[in-house]
Amino acid sequence: MAQVYVNRRKLPRTGVVLCAAFAAILYGGQDANAKDKAKEPPAKPAAEAPATSEKPANEPAAAATGEGRLVRIRLPITGGSDERINSTIKRVVDELSRLPRGDRRPTLVLELSPPNANAGSGEGTDFTRALSIANYLQRPEMSAVKTVAYIPRSIKGHGVLIALACDQIVMHPDAELGEASIDENSNRAIDPKIVSAYKETVAAKRTIPQAIAIGLVDRRVEVLKVETDQGTEFVLASELDALKKKHTIVSQETVFPAGTLGSFTGRQGRDYGLLLASDSAALARGLGLSAAAVSQDQSMRGDWRPAILRIEGPITRRKVHQLETLLGTELHKRNSNWICVSIDSSGGELEDCRQLAEKLAAFDSKDVQTVAYVPVEASGGAALIALACDQLIMQPEAHVGGKGTVELDRGELDAARGAVRESLGNQSAHTWSLVMATIDPNIELFSYQNTKTGDVRYFCDEEAKGQPDAENWRRGARIKPVGETLRLNANRAHELNVAAHVVDNFDELKQLYGISENIRTAEPNWALELVEALSSPALAVLLLVIGFIGVYIELHSPGMGIGGFVAAIAFLLFFWSNFLNGTAEWLEVLLFLGGVFCVLLEVLVLPGFGIFGLGGGAMILASLVLATQTFVLPRTESQMVELRHSLTIVAAAMLIVVGASIALRRYLPSAPVFSKLLLHPTPEEELIDLDTREALADFSHLIGQQGTATTNLMPAGKAEFDGQLIDVIADGLPIDRGTAVVVVKTRGSRVVVRAVEV
Repeated sequence: MAQVYVNRRKLPRTGVVLCAAFAAILYGGQDANAKDKAKEPPAKPAAEAPATSEKPANEPAAAATGEGRLVRIRLPITGGSDERINSTIKRVVDELSRLPRGDRRPTLVLELSPPNANAGSGEGTDFTRALSIANYLQRPEMSAVKTVAYIPRSIKGHGVLIALACDQIVMHPDAELGEASIDENSNRAIDPKIVSAYKETVAAKRTIPQAIAIGLVDRRVEVLKVETDQGTEFVLASELDALKKKHTIVSQETVFPAGTLGSFTGRQGRDYGLLLASDSAALARGLGLSAAAVSQDQSMRGDWRPAILRIEGPITRRKVHQLETLLGTELHKRNSNWICVSIDSSGGELEDCRQLAEKLAAFDSKDVQTVAYVPVEASGGAALIALACDQLIMQPEAHVGGKGTVELDRGELDAARGAVRESLGNQSAHTWSLVMATIDPNIELFSYQNTKTGDVRYFCDEEAKGQPDAENWRRGARIKPVGETLRLNANRAHELNVAAHVVDNFDELKQLYGISENIRTAEPNWALELVEALSSPALAVLLLVIGFIGVYIELHSPGMGIGGFVAAIAFLLFFWSNFLNGTAEWLEVLLFLGGVFCVLLEVLVLPGFGIFGLGGGAMILASLVLATQTFVLPRTESQMVELRHSLTIVAAAMLIVVGASIALRRYLPSAPVFSKLLLHPTPEEELIDLDTREALADFSHLIGQQGTATTNLMPAGKAEFDGQLIDVIADGLPIDRGTAVVVVKTRGSRVVVRAVEV
């Protein structure tokens, strides 16, 4: 279980008082404002202060009685973002000030961190922007709340100044805080105004020792930790002599050597009076707040760039691919960070629904907030999509889960369970048991409560036993029995914390997130509409027919002509549309090209019609079938239906091509335009004349005579017999140049040879 820790060492000045104050929060929910407590005389001498406020593992969590709000500040801070942040802080403080005032001041938690783990540590924050926020936090009106800086990940740069301007700092044990002037020119002395700002801020807030704060920003100073007869002091090396005159020095060590910028981890920060929290749950317990109080109030962000995706009616593979394309457009081109998925659907094919759900669940909620809005229903596979979003908002009469319009067989559900466990179970806010229970009647769902933290979650027995702390989870009421799918109305979903809010209309949803302007609906452009049209069954058949007829015309016309060009365009459009539609990949393209190559090899190079011709034709047909489906071999009933659909498209195209070829063979040669483009059979008069001329030639004397092939016989070529070059034709396999050949048959001017066997 995550714990909150404070320093176990003896601290100077108000350090002990800070520890005692935080201990009071953990144990009794008392006021933890160190500044307020510092004004009161200590009940005991400092040496008798509690050594630690760490709660024993078997002690129940402190009651969450305080009021609080959390505001996330993303680093680095540049441009005019300080004004927006100050405005957000003002709105939150105003809201907290209007709440009923108890014995404790409300708490404002400022979470300072980069947007994600790959975005560095907040370097690049402009000093003047950070100073603007720090000064705002020290205004008189801010005394109405207690400000807490929460550092879940390492931060560097002048964002450190904002943390120092809060009343209290809470860090993750492994997070680092420091190197405040990392963005300043290291070859120049630090601007005294910058150092002065840090000194004044720490002097006013006393969040860490002043010497430590100076060491974070000024690389020229050396910071020492000195043990005296009065306790531990953190001083600059230049202040050591003055300290020796006042106290007896027991020991000293260097904390930050001169020439380097100081930084420290959360664990090291305990020596400076900082507090630790490994996660938001520990933060809430330590501050005596509810879990909701340390979750950002979405209406206070004020920087939403919203968009809506609508899912209405059956969910098909084509619709899913279109939505994925629209998501990519919104995120990368329009830079949207709030996506509302409006769902009114009874589902569709489970594989398609799961694919879209995994796409939505993969977004980092700190970068992109996804909200599922269900005005009527999200049943069947649509429930997976709704539960994959960061938050679910429902209207009073709506429901989520339950049987959809598409029957799901056992094979599909078993395959989906493993996928949901690996993807949605790790990325969604809900357990995989809850997600699967909305579509799988075989799952028995129970509520489980953690005996250590009090958290309530919904597991099947299998998932509960797989928890790292399985012994701490106690099974409670049964939420869903075996034999039926989980179907939750809005009130029940909200009661189980599956739905975050229940609203009467979409305008109320906008108010929840502080959005006042009209939200743009993401819609497909002309390119997506074209892809939709080209991948439809009717146009897919038409493209295949045009392609094969183009090939037929090309084979019956001299050179590379219009038939080949039309065929290339038709097949290109066929594969391009299916590629963008998500059903075709490079495998299908390579199969098609390989099949065409094998057929051409059989027709133009190898005699007869054998393995290359048959294999090439099979590869072409296989590529066309696979290009219209998302799998290779069917495993479920829905995939069998899709396979029949693909085979129908290809078979219909082949039948039309056969009928068109017969018609073209009969009527095309006499067509006014195409008659000049096609190869016509030799007229009967020319054939008679050719036979007469061939009959006059006699090469019968060459039968049995041996010679040498002077060209490759493929199968026609030339061979030399007694110094005479003769046009010959190979009998059987092609013959390489230089091979000894023997004449086996002649007919007029036609000389047939065969390679001499050695």
